[in-house]
Amino acid sequence: MALFTMLVSVVLTEISASRAQLSKQNQAIEVLNVGLMAFDSKQSNLSENGVDVSVTRSDKQVVIEHSGQEVLRLEILQETP
Repeated sequence: MALFTMLVSVVLTEISASRAQLSKQNQAIEVLNVGLMAFDSKQSNLSENGVDVSVTRSDKQVVIEHSGQEVLRLEILQETP
């Protein structure tokens, strides 16, 4: 019985950790989706589904930030002929 209890405890702990990781991944996906919507609609700030992003553009780069942290930076390193 003790072995069964220990196995159940390990399985439940792993399920909880997996759910936490999945939640973080879903949040990151949501931030990127809102960032893409802001970029596509040429907005510098956008708030959707509780996610706030800001987009900074220049001739050579685009930066997407969420909660003061840089999420994505795209830079043009070479111009096409």
